[in-house]
Amino acid sequence: MNSHTKKRILLVVTNSYAAMNVIHSGLIKLLAEEYEVHIISNLIHDKEIVEICDYFNIRIYKADIPIPVESSLIKVMRKLEKAIFFQFYQIETQKIKEESKGLWYRFFQGNMLIFINFLGISAWLLKFLRKGIIKLASNYSSLEKLNDYDFCGVISSSPLDIRESIIVNFMKKKNIPSIAMIISWDNLTSKGIINADHDYVLVWNELMANEYKRFYSVFDTPNQQIHITGIPRFDIYFKKTPDEYSPLEFRKRYQIDALDKIILFATSAIIHFPNQADIVEHLLEYAFQKQKVKVILRCHAGDDFDLYKKFIHNSQLIIWQPDHIKTIGNTLQQMPDLQILNSLATMMKICDVCLNVASTIRLEAAVCNKPNISIAYDGNLNPEFRNSVKRFYAYSHQLPLNKLGIDKMVYSKTELFNSLDEMLFNPFCADNYVDKIQPFIYHSGPFAVPATIKSIRQCLN
Repeated sequence: MNSHTKKRILLVVTNSYAAMNVIHSGLIKLLAEEYEVHIISNLIHDKEIVEICDYFNIRIYKADIPIPVESSLIKVMRKLEKAIFFQFYQIETQKIKEESKGLWYRFFQGNMLIFINFLGISAWLLKFLRKGIIKLASNYSSLEKLNDYDFCGVISSSPLDIRESIIVNFMKKKNIPSIAMIISWDNLTSKGIINADHDYVLVWNELMANEYKRFYSVFDTPNQQIHITGIPRFDIYFKKTPDEYSPLEFRKRYQIDALDKIILFATSAIIHFPNQADIVEHLLEYAFQKQKVKVILRCHAGDDFDLYKKFIHNSQLIIWQPDHIKTIGNTLQQMPDLQILNSLATMMKICDVCLNVASTIRLEAAVCNKPNISIAYDGNLNPEFRNSVKRFYAYSHQLPLNKLGIDKMVYSKTELFNSLDEMLFNPFCADNYVDKIQPFIYHSGPFAVPATIKSIRQCLN
């Protein structure tokens, strides 16, 4: 189909993980084959547009429109909205997060919410605030140039980001249909409210679909459709790895012997777990005891790479970090390398055991049928629960996964060593983790991207 006969759509990308879902997963290729895709993004600029087009052999365009800035009034309204929302639904994640706040903050907010609840106006306030935010977010003169494009639809790749909601609400004034792609299993219970009435909402699984129905039933969105698509970026695990990222090439590149046991430790952002270097130290102590063991340290883009420089000359350690990544706080400011999913898939497939800290790596290890250890201790420190990594496993989105027992949670170095011995050296019956996590990943093959494009097509056509 020639570009001049294609319908024109807008794709909004403000989050690096959303970028992996819509770009790195290959969804962008299918979109570009059917639609003339224009992108508004703070991560994807002219250079990245060229890279994406060359990599997927497609043509997409950068919309010359800046990401809108949230106004001070909307910011205040959203804070109040979020506090009422989490209290109204008694969401466990927020209860735990509040414990780390200051005493006076908790006292003031707690009493305010108790008073609102006592008056019985929580639901009314939520509707009032959301309606007000949507109205304010639809009147941004900086977006007037959108009217020149004649878009047939807009896809919000990170719909809990108010900046994306501002764009969607502006376009709603022209009755342009919109699609929200919920990018992660924790979004609905940790990020607040989607302040836009999307026509279609795409979620990973039935658990998330039910969450969405429960949380948004208080709002009047009768024509909204919820579609379960699976996880687009997980399709990579069910496809053949490119030759340059094959396990054999990986072993050659990093000089890993065929008899070596491989431990993969995928770190978390430094803001979540500042003591991860202690875990690396423990793993190297274990590897030294066992000799024929290699540790791959896959650094999170929000991690502090300098913490691991002291280990750089250890022959049993391989340190991988993303290239040319710029972060502010815990937020990535650049699009990840287009091969980032291939490199992770290779590491998952080549390792004998995987370690993570309450991340989606728990799911990814299971998809690859790898035994997984979840780190639930703080290295050489012993902080209170409210500041410990243990608290992450009590978050709402983690609770259903905890019940499956697909991984081993360790609370000390001793437990870590014992679990590694069991998983690396003692015979055990291989489990079919993929079947166990079916409720989370929805598909057992590379079907999430096709399911997503099918839902997009239904909405836009």
